[in-house]
Amino acid sequence: MVERKARVIKHRRRYALRKLNLKLNFDYTKYGFNKRELIDIGIAWLALSIAFAYALYIDFSGSQLLHILGGLSFVYIFIGSMIAIACGFIMHELMHKFDAQKYGYEAHFRMWIFGLLLALITSLFGFVYAAPGATYFEPDPSEMYTDPNGFRKRYGTISFAGPRINLIFGFIFLGLFYLALFLAISLNLTVAAAYPILVILAIPAFVNFYLCAFNLIPIMPLDGAKVFRWDKRIWATFFVISVAISVMIFLGKLPYFPL
Repeated sequence: MVERKARVIKHRRRYALRKLNLKLNFDYTKYGFNKRELIDIGIAWLALSIAFAYALYIDFSGSQLLHILGGLSFVYIFIGSMIAIACGFIMHELMHKFDAQKYGYEAHFRMWIFGLLLALITSLFGFVYAAPGATYFEPDPSEMYTDPNGFRKRYGTISFAGPRINLIFGFIFLGLFYLALFLAISLNLTVAAAYPILVILAIPAFVNFYLCAFNLIPIMPLDGAKVFRWDKRIWATFFVISVAISVMIFLGKLPYFPL
């Protein structure tokens, strides 16, 4: 018992020092963003947008879709990718951050240079390995001793917040796509007039479902490993849904482009 108390006190002292170090080094405020964090988010947003746009452009090369979009096809794909990454990546990381802060933890995003380079390199082959960075948060290490079940739940819910918002945005943009398609058909718009907005809405739907499925892979350091350890039923439900829809999109079943 005495040994356990000494261990808890030791961890709390280290935790206090880490919190102080974070504030001194990163000029971090609990409810704000420091300059470095905003720069990291901006760089990661731009790099991932370029990677996804180029990968999708390669995947669509030679297709009738690019022929319909014409000379501005890459511009439309890039706009869709920018929107997709804003919702799928930035909001993903912010949900981690805000959920961690809800529990009183310090939290900040840091980009991974290697992950961004890997995303850009893999995009040359028509796919994207999306690991641009992560949101780091600082729980009190003594929690794992004083409240192990609560600690596992908090850690799991913080990790789950990102994939959850991806799935929500995926369904939102998929719904907007079919709404735009319905309006285009009702208004008798030409294919050339309707396709740019349909492409711009379809890309965020695809990217968000893909990011949800990818992040829920139960391998460290991805979110899926922590969610799986916390609640296997929640993990399985969201993983199966996101993978199933991602496969349907990959096979061209969703979203439906009438040619």
